[in-house]
Amino acid sequence: MLLRYCRNESWVGYDPYDGLKSPLAQLFLFKNRFARTSLTQLVKRSPFNLRPIIGIRRDLNPKGLAVAARAIMLIADREGCRLPDELGSRTEYHEGDVPADFDFLMNRLASIRTPGYGEACWGYNFDWQSRAFFAPRGTPNVVCTVFAGHAYLDWYERTGKDSVLQVATSICRFLLDRLNRTREFDGDCFSYTPLDHSRVHNVNLLAAEFLARVFEKTGIEEYRDAADRAARFTLARQRRDGSWFYGEAESQKWIDSFHTGFALVSLKHLIEHLNCDEWRSALDAGYEFYEKRFFLADGTPGYYHDRLYPHDVHSAAQGVITFVEMTDLMPNAKAMAGRVVRWSIDELQDPEGFFYFQKHRFYTNRTSYMRWAQAWMLYALSIYLSVKWNSDNV
Repeated sequence: MLLRYCRNESWVGYDPYDGLKSPLAQLFLFKNRFARTSLTQLVKRSPFNLRPIIGIRRDLNPKGLAVAARAIMLIADREGCRLPDELGSRTEYHEGDVPADFDFLMNRLASIRTPGYGEACWGYNFDWQSRAFFAPRGTPNVVCTVFAGHAYLDWYERTGKDSVLQVATSICRFLLDRLNRTREFDGDCFSYTPLDHSRVHNVNLLAAEFLARVFEKTGIEEYRDAADRAARFTLARQRRDGSWFYGEAESQKWIDSFHTGFALVSLKHLIEHLNCDEWRSALDAGYEFYEKRFFLADGTPGYYHDRLYPHDVHSAAQGVITFVEMTDLMPNAKAMAGRVVRWSIDELQDPEGFFYFQKHRFYTNRTSYMRWAQAWMLYALSIYLSVKWNSDNV
C-alpha cells in the first residue's frame, strides 16, 4: 500500500520544514531570521496543512529520493529483481516494476545534485532556517549528501560498477574539502554545511560513518583517519546516562529520538568498518538510554526523552531501523522492532497507505510528507522485512 501510494504521487510531496517556499516568505520575510523561524514553525506545527493556502507546492526532496532508493533496493533483493547497471536504461515506468522504480529515483537524484561544486553533493529543496544558521535552497549539507552517498554505495555493492563508486569517493572529497571542521585535542567535528561551524553530533557521525564505509571499499587511509577523529569527538561528549545533546551550542541542548537513533546506527557501523570494538561500551550505553527513554513497552515512540507526546512518524521509522540494526547485539531489539512496526501501522497509517505526521494527545496531524514520513517508513519496513525474511536470527 505504501509503495503504491508513493508511486502514484511520483515521489513528490511536502516537507515539515518547507514553509519558506511560500511566496509570503520571499516577499516579506526573507531577511528576518525571527520571521523565517516563525513561519517555518507555524507551517510545521499547524494541525491543518496550510501549504495549499499560502502557495507552497509539492516537490522532490533529495534525501527522500535517496532513502526511497535504498528501500527499493531491499525490495528488489527480496523479490529477486536485477537492478540496472546504468541509469536511463528503463524508458518506461510501469506500476509494480521495481527496477523501474530504482531507475526513476536514482535518475531524479542525479538530476538535482547541487550545481557549482566539483564534488557530488546535495541540499534541501527549500530555504532553511535552523536555530544556528540559515541555508538557502540547495545549499549542500551532510545529511542529504551522505544519504545520497549510501544509496550509491548500496547500488555499487549490487553491481560492482566503478563509476558508481566514483560518486561515493567524490562525496568523500566534499566532506573533507568543503565542510568546516572544529578541531579539538580529542577529535574533530564536521559542520552541517560549508556555510556554518555548527557541531551537531548525528551529523558528525553520519559523515564519519560514510567515510569509514568508503574506506572499507577503497583502503584510502585519509578517509579512515578522518572518520576516527570525528567519532572520537562525539564519543568524548557522550553524557553519563548514555545520551548526546543534539549539538554543542547552547541553543542545541535537547535530546530527541530520531537523532539519537541516527547516532547509534552510525556508531554501530563505525565500529564494524574501523574495527574499533573499544567503542562498544558507548554503543551499549546509548542503546540502553534510547530504548528506555524513547519507547514504551508496546513500541509506542516518543519524540523527546522527557515527555510522551508527540508520537512522530520519523521517530517511529528510525526506531524500526535502529532496533533492526541492533538485533545481532541486543537481545530485545528484535521484539522492539516488531512492536514499533505494529504500533506504526495501527496508529499512523491511513487507509490510502500513507503514514500520518504526528499523533498528539488530543488530535492527529494527518499531513502526508514524502521525505519525513513515506520514504523513511518505506525504508524502515523494507529493512525490517529483509532481515526478518532472510535471517534465522530475527
